[in-house]
Amino acid sequence: MLMKQKTDEGILRKFIAKHPLFFYFFLTYAITWVFLIPFVYIWRVVLDQSFELWLLVFLPGAYGPTIAALIMTHLLKGKRGIRDLLAKLLLWRVRWKWYFFVILVPITLLILAISLSDFREMALASFIPDKLLAAIPLYLLIALPFGPLAEELGWRGFALPRLQARFTPLVSSLIIGVIWTFWHTPMFWFPGAAIPSFLELSAFSILLYLIQTTAEAILFTTVFNYTRGSVLIAIVFHMTINASENILFSALPEPSSTQQMEIHILMITFLCILAFVCTFFISGRQVVPK
Repeated sequence: MLMKQKTDEGILRKFIAKHPLFFYFFLTYAITWVFLIPFVYIWRVVLDQSFELWLLVFLPGAYGPTIAALIMTHLLKGKRGIRDLLAKLLLWRVRWKWYFFVILVPITLLILAISLSDFREMALASFIPDKLLAAIPLYLLIALPFGPLAEELGWRGFALPRLQARFTPLVSSLIIGVIWTFWHTPMFWFPGAAIPSFLELSAFSILLYLIQTTAEAILFTTVFNYTRGSVLIAIVFHMTINASENILFSALPEPSSTQQMEIHILMITFLCILAFVCTFFISGRQVVPK
């Protein structure tokens, strides 16, 4: 009986090793959705509570990508694999231009979007620099435990190298972009968690989110490949993307919903342009599993 159990376990491990990406994405969705779908139903439908009140309850479900990466790595490569995966969190010796890129690009694109919108004059007249400086550490710290720490060890640390072993960097980015978008599905019902709070949940808002996330996935792949697979830099990038709007708008008056929509569309447009440019630089430059 014991021998049969060991044989079955060996067969299962071999099957998982043969299809690591399928099992990784399945496990990622399962962990997040099994936790968040009941949570969404209870707190939003039954109790009608706001997202803000239950933020800490929401947090564990966001760690599906990282938890799945640790489980899969342990199954495939054991403790040594875990050490190698976690070592990507400490890979900080990269060219300084990439630190500038991941820190400045998100807020620069947002400033460009505002400068071309109807909100421009109001923003220039009412900008308060002191509020901006005070908001930087606050919103970076708020952003860090969610998407950055919760996801990057999975999407970039585990999945991206394995995808790039089979596909080009661009195709790998597109695959992650789609999977990453719809992994957020339970979060669509929380205004601001994925879909911006000024947009109604609809096919159009989901399409915008898909375009935005896929463009961002291309940028992440570019950064990841040019920093030799640094998950640390990916975490910083994710953090600045998530925090940039809160940081900048903390020093500005609140725009109207029409102005918010205009800024959002412009921001996505600039992301797509930058992502398109990046496609010319990532071809043939891939980080794959060792």
